[in-house]
Amino acid sequence: MTDKKPGSTWKSFKENFPWKDMFLGFLIPKVFFLYGVRHGMPFLWGSIAVAWCVGVFYLHQVRTHKMNFFAIFAVIMIMARIIVVLAERNPMMYLYVLALDNLILGAVFMASLLFKRSLMQMFADSASAQMPQEILRSAYYGKAWRIVTFVWAIVYILFALVLVLLKASNLKIVGLIDMLASWPLMIILFLFTLKFPAWYWKNNYAKIKAGQ
Repeated sequence: MTDKKPGSTWKSFKENFPWKDMFLGFLIPKVFFLYGVRHGMPFLWGSIAVAWCVGVFYLHQVRTHKMNFFAIFAVIMIMARIIVVLAERNPMMYLYVLALDNLILGAVFMASLLFKRSLMQMFADSASAQMPQEILRSAYYGKAWRIVTFVWAIVYILFALVLVLLKASNLKIVGLIDMLASWPLMIILFLFTLKFPAWYWKNNYAKIKAGQ
């Protein structure tokens, strides 16, 4: 059994994280879709983005016999955004559909907590091979990812609530909030996802070593 500390093994974890899968399955199709939205062609580029995700998912499945969860997640987000675009002509409908978009994402994260592995743990497991077995076998491994998943769920649900509480007369504010919060919020959540588990395992390492 290894005696590596969580701080040092976290570096190995980040090095073994499927960054390529995330880049190909999530970031590239998102950029495709955002480009289409910005240039008034959301359906064309949305279709290209979804086709890209399907292709990435299929090739990854064939080559590794594992699912690319990033591609699945990207398709869910893109399809939800297409519905938002469809509702833009109706201010009130746009407001609620925009909120529903975020609510659905929050609900997906929250629902995954009902299963043995939370959604974020599914992503993380593919990069956990180099981690100490004592952490992987402890309850704190799953707890850390459950907390991370819960935070993602709450952030999206609260964001949906904020949008619903804004009236249709504030539609410009809603659009501005959505634009400003979209990528910054995602970056903050990703940083939290990368940093929190290491902090959590480090602070509970004595209990992990004791098998508690």
